[in-house]
Amino acid sequence: MALEDIISALVTLFDAVGEGLVALALGFSSAPTGIGFLVGAILVVAFKSVVPVSFEVESLTVVSRQGNRDWRTMCYIVLLAGIIGAVLGGLGLFGKIVNFIEGPILAGMMTGVGVILTFVAIDTCKDSKIIGIVSVVVALVTFLLLGNNENNLIYALVVSIVASVIVSRFVTFTPLISEYEKSSIKLIPLDGFFSFIRRPAVIRGVLALLALRTGTSIAYSGIDAQLAGQAVNVDHTNIIAGVAGVASSLFGGAPVEPIISVTAAAPNPHYSGALMMVIVGILLLFGFLPRLAKFVPMASIAGFLFLLGAVIAIPENVGGLISETDALSGPVTLVVTAATVDPFLGMVCGILVRFLAGVV
Repeated sequence: MALEDIISALVTLFDAVGEGLVALALGFSSAPTGIGFLVGAILVVAFKSVVPVSFEVESLTVVSRQGNRDWRTMCYIVLLAGIIGAVLGGLGLFGKIVNFIEGPILAGMMTGVGVILTFVAIDTCKDSKIIGIVSVVVALVTFLLLGNNENNLIYALVVSIVASVIVSRFVTFTPLISEYEKSSIKLIPLDGFFSFIRRPAVIRGVLALLALRTGTSIAYSGIDAQLAGQAVNVDHTNIIAGVAGVASSLFGGAPVEPIISVTAAAPNPHYSGALMMVIVGILLLFGFLPRLAKFVPMASIAGFLFLLGAVIAIPENVGGLISETDALSGPVTLVVTAATVDPFLGMVCGILVRFLAGVV
């Protein structure tokens, strides 16, 4: 392992910790997620994957909204989506799904998720408008000043949170620490499991998370592949995310999903990515994140959410909504995804529109 591998892992670590704070704010437990990180790290090395898995704001937001922030519902969503995703990846089916929805439908789904993140950012500011405004302004200014720096998003996240913490010394605020945070790692309640998973909220949440993972398998894995200069197997990516998600959710942890990572550009990308995941896993297991979160206001994450949604996700994807041969499926996917907070429903409607347009 080269020095560049270690540096890349440490840089990506800041992003993982920052997005982990979002996970706490949305009701997930941190220590159990550490198990998911460690399991994922083993699989990243085993598959020699250049795509690490980590906290991902998009999936965290969709799962919390679909589960109405009910801890048990969210855990079941992540658990079932992990099992199904790993099975589909093992059967080699994700590659075929990815090829089918590429284009306007994918652009519509990812743009819709950008709209969702933007509204969640605005909603987060309600806790403290002053802190929220500071977070958004600082995140935007930092991101724009750094221009084409490949780590500008990570720097914007860190700087906006630090600025928010400083401002919070002068105003009252609600800390990020989740009411569901566990002092010890325990298996989630499995009594009534089969009746519970038949609930519409769980089923919709599972399908929404799987659809979003399909989208990020294209968008994020593709960028990591370019950074690494090698092809990415999306089926392997989904096996890693699925199994790691199962390991995390069984004890109340958050989903861990494919991310855009600086480690992909390292000399040994799979080792660098795994190192980052091991470090985060250890920090989570030893309770670093909850202790840090006690000093971080809820509204501090508004800047990062707004940046990720309004400044990155929407502009980067909206241009692909319409193609020469398909002018309808993308916009329909966007509207349905944003209106229902459900990427799967948006994807299905987009596919249906594409089919009907083809028939007509």
